[in-house]
Amino acid sequence: MSKSPSSNLKFAGLGYLRAMVTLATLAGFIACGGGGASFRQIPGGGGGGGGGASCAAPAPITSSAGNVTAGLGKTVSSSYMDLHVGSADLISTVTVPYGSLRLWDTSTGWAQINFASGQYDWTNLDNFVNAPSSGDLLYNLARTPTWASSNPNDSTCAYDTSPQGGPGQCDPPADLNSDGSGADQSWIDWVTAVAQRNNVQYGSKIKYFEIWNEWNIPLFWTGTPAQLVRMEQDARCIVEGPPAGKSCNPNSTFPNGTGLNTAAKIVTPSPVGAHTVLNEVSLRLSNYFGTVVGGNSGGTFADAIGFHGYVSTKSSSDPCPNPEDVTTVVTDLNGTVQSFPLEAGGKPWINTEDSWGKAPDEGFEDPDRQAAFLARTFLLQASLGVDRVYWYRWDATQTFGGALWTASNGPTEAASAWSEVSKWILGATLSSPCTANGSVWSCGFTRASGYQALTVWDAGQDCLNGTCGTSSYTVPAGYTRYLDLTDTSTNTSAGSTIQIGAKPILLESAALP
Repeated sequence: MSKSPSSNLKFAGLGYLRAMVTLATLAGFIACGGGGASFRQIPGGGGGGGGGASCAAPAPITSSAGNVTAGLGKTVSSSYMDLHVGSADLISTVTVPYGSLRLWDTSTGWAQINFASGQYDWTNLDNFVNAPSSGDLLYNLARTPTWASSNPNDSTCAYDTSPQGGPGQCDPPADLNSDGSGADQSWIDWVTAVAQRNNVQYGSKIKYFEIWNEWNIPLFWTGTPAQLVRMEQDARCIVEGPPAGKSCNPNSTFPNGTGLNTAAKIVTPSPVGAHTVLNEVSLRLSNYFGTVVGGNSGGTFADAIGFHGYVSTKSSSDPCPNPEDVTTVVTDLNGTVQSFPLEAGGKPWINTEDSWGKAPDEGFEDPDRQAAFLARTFLLQASLGVDRVYWYRWDATQTFGGALWTASNGPTEAASAWSEVSKWILGATLSSPCTANGSVWSCGFTRASGYQALTVWDAGQDCLNGTCGTSSYTVPAGYTRYLDLTDTSTNTSAGSTIQIGAKPILLESAALP
């Protein structure tokens, strides 16, 4: 069935306010970072049959994603598939191609660097910048230091790394009022220091500055949208200068001037959704874009729209995470963007954190299932027009979820799927968006010299314990072979019947260039 925005709030009869209260009580399940990734904060229990039991396969989504065709005709950039890596010394273990790293849960937050007023320890951030890496960096500016926090004794967000860290990191700065007024000087000084260092010492390797992480979750933010809007305004003025025709907030003082690192861009604070409230991202961004501080709305001073695309389950009664649910998240996001053209129109969408979630508690540890999920979510979001997707994370332990590599076993099957899908789509142009015909999904791609390809999978099939179900599929005209996620090629022809399943295959008109 089609999922309209009004149907995504699955708390029947409760109303939005009560749903948000319920969501807040589940914050531990859907919070990223604070020492780990999304859905990791409450130990034990959790998703569909946790504690060793496998989750049940979700019902397939059999309708395509509204009118979102932003990816159509667009060539998939080399910076589309991106990563989180927990420490700089593990970057050398990465075996998959990626375009960018997002720095989160890397001991590089505001509190970990700016440990006292005017005092900085750049060691960890320097290590990431100087590590051999194939791309740029997206840097999250969040985590208020205890010395600058409006609630310095708040132990609920005492994310800590020695010797820095401490309580109060989810609370707004003490010099920033709830309506967005105030000096905001501690934030201005912090962003100034990072922007200057990026411009001079780092050669602008930090391409994007993200204002805050998962601000709709109390574990990361207890302040107001207005405070974040003001922080966005001040960060933009420091890094790039104000947008054309706009002025910086009249309450702000910039001792070092503005436009200190014009090669970098600003990303809005990123909200996170959840399987039970798929349109939470669009609802929160709608609130943000509708918040006015100093005569300017949220998003006006940003260059890109940030969000987190998790669709993972959270309770023992839920099925496995369903990658096709991301079509609802992005369709609703698109609706919000269309409603706020001045604040958000024409700006790239960056999914700054995503994965299948907390695999052990969800009962989602089957390697074939994980490979299928990863391949499908990257294919779908390319079709939906998402510019970048940052996977959390390469080196995650099973506690964090989303792991593509472990020190004991090396790269996972999902990592192999990443490498294969990257060959299929990076540099290819989307010729037909991902659409459903019953439970069978397909997306078309083209390349130079007339090459054509079609990715196909059956969302109604499942993999478990080494066995993957399949269904029969008739090969359309124009295709002579196909690749699977192991890079195995098989010859075929138009009208032939082949078997497809949860893992996508790539039908080709010729060998992949």
